[in-house]
Amino acid sequence: MIYSSNVGDYKFPGGGVNEGETHEQALVREVREECGMSLFHVGNEICRVVEYDLPMEQEYDAFKMTSYHYQCEVLDGFGLQKLDNYERDLGFVPAWIKLDRAIEINKSLLDTSKPPRWLEREVLVLEYLKQNLLHL
Repeated sequence: MIYSSNVGDYKFPGGGVNEGETHEQALVREVREECGMSLFHVGNEICRVVEYDLPMEQEYDAFKMTSYHYQCEVLDGFGLQKLDNYERDLGFVPAWIKLDRAIEINKSLLDTSKPPRWLEREVLVLEYLKQNLLHL
């Protein structure tokens, strides 16, 4: 997972799909950029989360984002990250963490005054994995 030293939460690596990229290609690129890790296997889609919200930009009427989560296997070891400025500002650091501990920490941050926009989604997916992990 990605730990944000600025916020204190844990999130899955991810980001947008570039033009001409498949979901699998985008996943491989995002894991390499955010974690410095290489994937040697991308498995089946585990779940999909669709979020709707008010937009942050005035020129839009609505915000909609679909997040796809896949079962993956990585090669050992973290390498060099290639972070965007906002990821650097959030203090993104790759980290291994037990599922229950990530849920506990992220849930505790939901009660803060300004939790990150993605935190509710991350808790939802982590809890889904906890309930369904043995079926993967």
